[in-house]
Amino acid sequence: MNRIATLSIVIAIVAILLVVAYLEGGFKFVLSRGSTTTVTTTTASTTTTNTTSTTATTSVNIGPLYICNQLALAFSKPNNTTVSRCELTTNSLGVWVGAGNAGTVHLLMTGANGQTYINQTISYDCLTFYENLTAPQQVYNLTVTTGPGGGECGYTIIKGNDTTKPPNQVYDFFYNGNFSNGQYTGWNQSGAGFGTAPLNFTYANNAVNRCYYGSPWVNTPGTFAASTFHCGLQASAGNLTSSEFIVNKPFLNFKIVSVARGDIYIEVLYNNQTAVKAAYNTYNVSLPGNSSSVFRNASIPLTNVAGKAVTVRIVSGATGLPSHKDFILAGGFTLSDTPDQQYNWIVTNLTTYNVT
Repeated sequence: MNRIATLSIVIAIVAILLVVAYLEGGFKFVLSRGSTTTVTTTTASTTTTNTTSTTATTSVNIGPLYICNQLALAFSKPNNTTVSRCELTTNSLGVWVGAGNAGTVHLLMTGANGQTYINQTISYDCLTFYENLTAPQQVYNLTVTTGPGGGECGYTIIKGNDTTKPPNQVYDFFYNGNFSNGQYTGWNQSGAGFGTAPLNFTYANNAVNRCYYGSPWVNTPGTFAASTFHCGLQASAGNLTSSEFIVNKPFLNFKIVSVARGDIYIEVLYNNQTAVKAAYNTYNVSLPGNSSSVFRNASIPLTNVAGKAVTVRIVSGATGLPSHKDFILAGGFTLSDTPDQQYNWIVTNLTTYNVT
């Protein structure tokens, strides 16, 4: 057999093998951003450590190269370490972090220049922490280590943009519902009613500061709450509107202090339409203690907006000195499968509307 015939047979065999390979699995070409000649695949490694009392699992995965200013990473596992990379294409970067169900998350951000830009453990459940950086345009490594659990607000999330405002997105949880960073991050304000920041109960209940009406705040939703009470100073009208979120549970639970007034209420909005409106009178409670400083558990049904993207707005039209306790405080907003309302008779009006 001559060489030409032999070569023809070899080519035919190779062609058949290539066709079979394509039919079996297809051709897969993976290119990393910025790479034109090589492709590097890193296999995930898992280390399991057993002790007499606990079992901790840590897995390290190195993913593709993202754009830092468009970063959106979610992590569903606790006790997990993931290394991701992103390229900064401007000199300004906003980094937003929420620990979610993991309870805590540690973020380490290092540049290709060997410098460390973020090295911090965050305990805010919802996406509230941020660092606004001025940094060189280069590739960064992001090492994310999730905590043992015990938090809320869904997955641990790392997001990036190039502003000091939260990334514009619809959340699958109530964003910054407990104001845990001491700021109105993710809420839009209109008017001066709610001040520049939530009320801090550590400060307010201090015996020297005495920033309360009659007696210290009790049954609080945490360390902070949205408030139109400003240590006895004159109140102003205003409202506070949450970030948009998907209604994936039938109830919105929170804690509230409120007087009965037609212009003080909480509403759920869908497409800027009022879907639910609720007004409360927490002074209508015949229990020991100063009702003007006791938070009550409240719930709003969300069945008429199930599966829809909505916002929550806290509204106050009260002005002047709080001589008639005309203020509202609210916090601890979270979606729930069951209501958590303490006393049904604190509700003075609850109206649901058909929305389209």
